[in-house]
Amino acid sequence: MADSARPHRRWWGDRFWAVMESIGVARRLERGKRYARAERVLTVSIEPGLITADVQGSRYEPYRVELSLRVFTGEEWERAVEALASQALFAAKLLSGEMPENIEDLFAEIHLPLFPASTRELRMSCSCPDEVVPCKHVAALYYVLAERLDEDPFLLFRWRGRSRELLLREIRRRRAAEASGRPATRAEASLEESMDHFWKLGEGFDGITISVEPPAVSASLLKRLGLPDFWKPHPEIRGSLERLYDKVTERAMALAYGGRSREGSAEED
Repeated sequence: MADSARPHRRWWGDRFWAVMESIGVARRLERGKRYARAERVLTVSIEPGLITADVQGSRYEPYRVELSLRVFTGEEWERAVEALASQALFAAKLLSGEMPENIEDLFAEIHLPLFPASTRELRMSCSCPDEVVPCKHVAALYYVLAERLDEDPFLLFRWRGRSRELLLREIRRRRAAEASGRPATRAEASLEESMDHFWKLGEGFDGITISVEPPAVSASLLKRLGLPDFWKPHPEIRGSLERLYDKVTERAMALAYGGRSREGSAEED
């Protein structure tokens, strides 16, 4: 491929470029560069395991491009963090926002490919009718992605499933634990990283049963606190509130038991 398509890059950008050449994207990068320079790559989203983009082609509706990469498991990331934190130079460079030049070798030692090794690991798709993969729309996304990785190499970690913030927090935690001689504890994931399973039940919830029962004493809070000062001129409000609380309890019980009372009688509206 002609070097005219290759922008100036740092070493990790060159490494990513070499990956593109090895999987056959390079032959289409010149045209992909023209698409990128014409700002036809409209949106880019980089999430764990998936990069998506809308690329404007010759049709009115933009094409949808997706690049899928395997996300490291939690155990694999634990190994990676342990290896990174154990190397003072690696940890220092990462914590200062730099990418160590031989970091790929460290990942290889723990049998984890930092960069996609082949098309078997990196899946490419585009909604365009072009039967050739990668098409020029995929190449345009690659070109933009290479530029973004050149600016922020931590996006590669995010693609593999770990945000910059959490990765650096875990490295700091392990370095601090090593310095103090204490065992390292697991860092908490951020809300963003927890969104995929935020509403799922955690471990140990399967055996929990919930029982909905009416209060032992009706309007107990009202009886304990007494009437508020502003209602003293109207003492009959207590009876009205107690009846209202009873209605709320009755409605809650009906909803809890599927519109029927515990004895099975139909709910009355």
